[in-house]
Amino acid sequence: MKELFLKTDQGLFPIDDKLIEKYNLTEGKIAPFSRFWVVDKNGNMGIDIPEDDTSSPRVDEMPEGEGMEDDEIEEFSETGAILSQSEIIDFSRGTDSE
Repeated sequence: MKELFLKTDQGLFPIDDKLIEKYNLTEGKIAPFSRFWVVDKNGNMGIDIPEDDTSSPRVDEMPEGEGMEDDEIEEFSETGAILSQSEIIDFSRGTDSE
């Protein structure tokens, strides 16, 4: 079994083989019991993440009429309704903010 470690601010700490097997731990995962990254003996996560990789689409990839992910506006294509985040929260609570 491959040696795995937790990457902490104080350095690398070895993970017991029983825990690796029980939680199916591999490099690049976050340990469920400590929330630290699981790495190899050199501190590598075993995954390559491109620097420009994001979950949000770029502006040129957005469908017509849609805003950016964090603009707090939702457009419902079925009805054509456009609601802000605060309006959606008010609606779900059955209240109206002023």
